[in-house]
Order: sequence, then C-alpha cells, then structure tokens
Amino acid sequence: MTNDSVTFDSVQTEVLYLVKDSKFDVEKPYELAYDAKGVIPQSNMLDESRPVTIHNFRPFQNTEMFGDFGFAIMNIDDPLTAVEFHNENVVRDRYYPSIEKLLWQSFPGAAAVRIIEHDLRKRHPKFTGTEEISETVQPATRVHIDYSLYSADRTARAFFRDLPLDYRRLVTVNFWKSFQGPGNDWPLALCDYRTIRYGVESTPTDRVYHNRFTENQRLYFSPDHKWYYFKDLGIDEVLMFRQTDSDLEGGGGVAHASFHNPIAAIDAAPRESIELRAFVFFTENITA
Repeated sequence: MTNDSVTFDSVQTEVLYLVKDSKFDVEKPYELAYDAKGVIPQSNMLDESRPVTIHNFRPFQNTEMFGDFGFAIMNIDDPLTAVEFHNENVVRDRYYPSIEKLLWQSFPGAAAVRIIEHDLRKRHPKFTGTEEISETVQPATRVHIDYSLYSADRTARAFFRDLPLDYRRLVTVNFWKSFQGPGNDWPLALCDYRTIRYGVESTPTDRVYHNRFTENQRLYFSPDHKWYYFKDLGIDEVLMFRQTDSDLEGGGGVAHASFHNPIAAIDAAPRESIELRAFVFFTENITA
C-alpha cells in the first residue's frame, strides 16, 4: 500500500476491495481456511487495493451515531490492561460482562443478548498490509462484513439453543478495541452503512474450514463509500458496530477493514486488538 498522506486530520490511504468477476454469476466466491494442497484453489477471489479517504470521526461524535452511521464509541466501566487481555479467564470474567452491560444499555428492548466469541490480533512488525500467515493473527485489511443475514440466523440457531428460535428480530454487533496504547497503529476503518448499496456493492462469500463453513460479505469498491476511524482510542473506549439487523434492508452491516495509518508515530507500538461478536434477540415489535 502506497501514497499515504494526511489532510486536515483525514487519512489518505488504501484498503482491499473484492475484484468484480463475471464468474461470480455462476460460482460463489469462497476462501479455504486450510491448506487444500493443490486439490482445489485456495480461493476464487482477487483483491484490489483502492485509495480511500478516512476521516477522524471524533468531531462528529453524538448520541445518535449508532442509528445514523451504524457504529458508535462506548465507554467500559472496568477497562482491562494489555496483559489482562491475554488472559482468557479475565476476558470472560470481566470484559464479557462489561460488553453485556453496554448491549443492554444500547438495546433496552431486547429479549436476550449473547456473546459468541472473541479474537485477538497482534501486528507483526514486518506486516505491511498483506494477510500472510504468521505466528500471530494480523490486521484484516480486506473490506468485509462478518455476517450475512443468512449466516447470522444460521449461527444463532446453531449456538444458542437455550433461546426460543421464533425471535422476531436479530441484530449482530461487533465490539473492537486496540489495547497496545493509543490506537493509531493500523486502526480500524468503519464505513457509513448508508453509503453502501447492499446486493450491488456487497456479495456473500464462503470461508470454508475442514468440517464447516461460514458466510460473510465482501465489498466491491464504490467512490460513494464514506470511511471513518476513531483517533487516539482510550483505554476505556471500545467501538461498537452493527454487522446485521434483520429489520434493515440488506442487513445494514458496517463494512470495516484495518488500514495503514501515516499519522501513527514511526516508533508506535504494533497494534494489539480484541474483537468480540455479540447477538441481540428481540421478540416484541420494539425499535432499539
């Protein structure tokens, strides 16, 4: 990724979009999460690096940002240290309840909230933007949405069998934060969901494992996409962004990707981050 610059607190950089291909008219895009040893191609998708302007969202923060943009910044009442985020028990015993509290505050009309999983990432010092396999999971530079409406419902029914499956509405939400210090090294870019034409600029793709698969969404480039990030993420701050809402046409998912940030100091600590996925269930006709 090249030609990065900064203009009025906005970052000029590049992110990876999916290349349009006519074969997708008859063949679903896919990627294997295991080594097929040449039996079949690892993927039938190609990426293209596109220049984008990513604005610092801090000046636009308001109480309506989640409804307006599909994402918001929240405050955690029991923040963890960087060391504690690497302790699985501490994350589940302290961080999960903090996120559940934010979910209930954000969706007071919900019948149930459930956290499904979390992932940790740590940028390798030599990582330059390609998602090559290393000893740690690298920042995800491809523009994507974690779920489709189909896979959100499928995942809910598979994982949460203690809940009634006749829910009226399902919302999937991600929570992301960096914890190596000020979050300016390879931060997360979020796309205003109102600027995405779902089904035209987004397409479902399969990530295939040895014994299962999951469906997410990849994005095609559009100059209409409006991108934002949150500069200087604090220790008690976390980003909340929607991945699907069964009440919204196309799901209303917020596309996201990590990006090289020329604002970050040369000696900034490599990004470490946690991303948590949560499901919110509604049984009544209540808007939240």
